[in-house]
Amino acid sequence: MQPTISRYATTADLLAAIAAAAALHRARPRLIDAWRPVEDLPTPDLEAFGAELAAHLSAAGNPASALRTRLVWQCTLRTDPDAAAPADQHFRQTARRILAATGIAAEDDPASCRWALLRVGEHEVRLVAPLARPDGTVADTGRDRSLALAVCHLAETRSAGLHGRSRAALAGTTSQRSGFLPALPPVTTATARAGRRP
Repeated sequence: MQPTISRYATTADLLAAIAAAAALHRARPRLIDAWRPVEDLPTPDLEAFGAELAAHLSAAGNPASALRTRLVWQCTLRTDPDAAAPADQHFRQTARRILAATGIAAEDDPASCRWALLRVGEHEVRLVAPLARPDGTVADTGRDRSLALAVCHLAETRSAGLHGRSRAALAGTTSQRSGFLPALPPVTTATARAGRRP
């Protein structure tokens, strides 16, 4: 999974870009996660949704400063188009880890920025967040690119580890049937690779 960071002056500009990206995939943007329950948000009306998402931006500065600083943050996440399309849950977990790692939105923190995760295609989502907090301060995203990349690499490593353990379990079953020494149990193998004691 590869993250790409971009910034916009307004949520209207951002949502227009997301709609255009979805159109390229012959799809409509679909909200799959947000700072509060998705079913409570006015998603059919993108203008109303954008206004609610950006509710704290006015406290962070005037429109002129917003144009200069571009306080609407976006992280595009794409997966290999030749691989199976990830489930929504996979994107949700990665997005929430990116939000926590960058300091944009920690889990269950009422002082965090508002954010939303929109799926625009089988292999692409857009994680968006106006960087204004409820108290009018602005989230520091100085290392957002490197942190998002680290989260994505970790997610890929964990995913590869799960597939590897499944193959190891299958190989162990096969070796026992054919008379060879059994493979290490999957949990032991994963622990040894991580360099930790069970």
